[in-house]
Amino acid sequence: MSQSKASGSGEFVEARHPASDQVSTAGAQLLETEQVRWLSIYEQMLKIRIFEEHVNQLYTSAKMPGLAHLYIGEEAIAVGVCSALRRDDYITSTHRGHGHCLAKGASVDRMFAELLGKEAGYCRGKGGSMHIADQETGNLGANAIVGGSAGIATGAAMSSKMRGSDEVTVCFFGDGALGQGVLYEVMNMASLWKLPVIYVCENNQYNEYTHNSETTAGEMSARAKAFGIPTEEVDGQDVRAGHLSR
Repeated sequence: MSQSKASGSGEFVEARHPASDQVSTAGAQLLETEQVRWLSIYEQMLKIRIFEEHVNQLYTSAKMPGLAHLYIGEEAIAVGVCSALRRDDYITSTHRGHGHCLAKGASVDRMFAELLGKEAGYCRGKGGSMHIADQETGNLGANAIVGGSAGIATGAAMSSKMRGSDEVTVCFFGDGALGQGVLYEVMNMASLWKLPVIYVCENNQYNEYTHNSETTAGEMSARAKAFGIPTEEVDGQDVRAGHLSR
């Protein structure tokens, strides 16, 4: 979002009506730019889906060590949010984090190398599926602990504020993390200290095998509202909603 500031000593603004051919040309260019942008976003979603389908094949054929938690069906969330970020903005991820990593700019080749335990992987094959990190793209790491990245994300946002820089940190977590106390501790800190952090709850309605109606009381977004944090609920299947909410 851009904001213009007045000089303080008054301004003179001349508003002119451009010629009709200029309007049509500008409109066509804008439309073309928008089409290119949304096509790129769609391609990102498709890349994540195809990547995860290949991961599933590797995992079910026992060619991949460890576990695999697929991001299939949630691609619009990661791509919608990350497409609104700069490369130097930060994210933290979850045990279901392949989509977040790719949406933030990770290489498919290095991702596969990491999942297969190869030296060429982002963590030299030591992190595996649930612990991928890439500082070059601002990915501070996936975390196998439910809610485990909340403190890391909030700390990164605090660092940005202390350094006087303008990065934004996005903390992805699932609805199961709403049962973890650390999330409320850091939300309190983030609100109190006005930290540049966005908490993104990916609500797939299940805490592993249990529907969240059996584990989570009340309105989910009310938890953030209690700390004075502005909240917005969007359709996780609509990539535009996730992008524009940023």
